[in-house]
Amino acid sequence: MSPPRRRPLDWVARGAGRAALLVGVLMFARGLHAEVRRPAVAGAFYPADAAELRADLEGFLHPAAPGAAAPVALIAPHAGYVFSGATAGKAFAALAGRHPSRVILLGPSHHLGFDGGALPASRVTAFATPLGEMPVDVAAVAKLAAEPEFDGPSAAHEREHSLEVELPFLQATVGAVPIVPILVGQGTTRSLARAMAKRLAELLDPGTVVVASSDFTHHGDPYGYAPFGGGPDLGKRLTGLGRDTAGRAAAADARGFWQQVDVSGDTVCGARPIAVLLELLAHAFDGSGAIREVTTSGDVSRNWYQVVTYAGVDFTGAWRAWREDPPAPQLTELAAPEQAAALALARATLASHLSHEGQLAEWFAAHPVAGNLAAPAGVFVTINNRGAKARKEGRLRGCIGMMDAREPLADAIVDAAVSAAHDPRFPRLREEELAQVGVEISVLSPRRPIADAEAIELGRHGVVLSKDGRSAVFLPQVATETGWDKATFLSQLSLKAGLPPDAWKRGAKFEVFTAQVFGEHE
Repeated sequence: MSPPRRRPLDWVARGAGRAALLVGVLMFARGLHAEVRRPAVAGAFYPADAAELRADLEGFLHPAAPGAAAPVALIAPHAGYVFSGATAGKAFAALAGRHPSRVILLGPSHHLGFDGGALPASRVTAFATPLGEMPVDVAAVAKLAAEPEFDGPSAAHEREHSLEVELPFLQATVGAVPIVPILVGQGTTRSLARAMAKRLAELLDPGTVVVASSDFTHHGDPYGYAPFGGGPDLGKRLTGLGRDTAGRAAAADARGFWQQVDVSGDTVCGARPIAVLLELLAHAFDGSGAIREVTTSGDVSRNWYQVVTYAGVDFTGAWRAWREDPPAPQLTELAAPEQAAALALARATLASHLSHEGQLAEWFAAHPVAGNLAAPAGVFVTINNRGAKARKEGRLRGCIGMMDAREPLADAIVDAAVSAAHDPRFPRLREEELAQVGVEISVLSPRRPIADAEAIELGRHGVVLSKDGRSAVFLPQVATETGWDKATFLSQLSLKAGLPPDAWKRGAKFEVFTAQVFGEHE
C-alpha cells in the first residue's frame, strides 16, 4: 500500500485537533478490516529466523557486475533455498539498491485449480515474512479485481509458497515496495494469458518490475514424470533441457515457450505465469533477456531419483505501450525454404513429443514464425513408413490435420504432427521409429462445395464427403498414390466415413479443395 497522501500544512495547522481525531477513527476502521497474509512456509522453504534468513540471502545475492542494468522483469525459482536459492539470487542480484514503484508477482497455484488470475482478498493489505511486511498495492489489485481475467479464488493464496518464497529476495534487494500478488491457474490458455498480459500492461510504468515464479522440470517417479530414467547423465540432460526451454523465455518467445512445454509434456510448474510474462514482454517491452543460471536440485542433494531443474532469467530494457500483433499475412504458395522449415518443424515436434527433449525449442530458436508460417491455414501432417518398414507394415503410419484455417500454419503443423503420432488407426508412434519414418505436409486451400461427384478431379482435388451426420476426407494425393478410379475412390471415402460403399451415389454432399504437398526426401 502506498503511504497516505500528505495534507497541505495550512490545513493541518487549522484543524490539527480534528485531523488527529479523524486519523484515529480511520486507523481503527482500517484495523477492523485489514489483514496481513502470514508466512506459510517460513521454517520449511527458508529460515524462520530473521538473522539466519538475512545471512542466507547475503550468500545468495552476490553483487552484480559493475554497470549491470537493473532488470525490469525476471524469472526465478521458488523451491527450498538450500536447493534453488543460489539460482534465484543470480536473477535478483541486479535489483539491489533499485527503487521500483511496484512489483507484480506472477506464480502458479499448487493447491487449487482455476483459469486466469487469482488475487488476494481485498482485506489483505500486506504479505509478511520474517524480515517484515511487503505492502499490497491495493489500488492496482482493486483495478484488476474488476476484470474477468482475474476472478480466481483468493483462497489460493492461503497456503501457496510460489510468491512467498520470492519476497525475502525482494526485501533484501529493493525493500518494502508495493506488490501485486497474482496466482495464475493451470487452466489458463494461451489466449487467456495474452488477455491477462494486456490488462497488466495498464499498470506498467518505468518503475514497475515483474517477477514470474517457477521451477522447471520435475523429474522422478514421485512426480509421475520420469522419461529420462536415472542414469549418470540425468543432470546434464535436465540442465540442457532447462536451457532450451529457458532460452525461449529469454527470447520473449511466447509461442515457442508454450509449444515446447506443451508438446514435450515438460513439468514446468510455472509455465502459465511465465506465459503471461512473455506475452507482456512480446507486446509491451523493448529490450532483451538473458539466462543467468540453470541448475538442478541434484547438484546439491546428489539425489537423482527425485530432481527439479531451476532457471534464473533477467530482462533488461523498458516498458512501452501495448502493441497489438500485425494483421496475419495471406497464405501463398510456400517457397522451398519455407517448405524445409515446415518439415523441420513437424519433425522437431514429433521428436520433442516422443523424447520429451528440447528439439522443438531449438527449432523456434532457429526459425522466425513469419510469412506463410504465420498465415492461417488448414494443414495435414502425414507420417509414412520408409524402406523395409514400409514393405512390411505398409506406407501410411498416421495422418491427421485440420481443414479450416483457424490458426497460423506453424501452430497448425505442431497440432497436426502431435495428433498424427496418435492416429487411432495405428499404434501410438514410438521414439525409436523416428529414424524409420518420413514426414509429409499438405497445406490446404479453403474448401468449396460442388454440385455432384462429376466435378471432382482426381489427383487435383481433395474431397470431403458428408452424409447422415457422418463425414470423411481424402487428400488429393490419395488417388495418385493408390491408382483408384473415381468410383473406387468415393467408395473408399464412404467406408472411411462409416457408411456403405455406395453411399456416395445418393444424398451425399461434396466439398473439394487443393493442397500444396511436400515431404522429406527418402
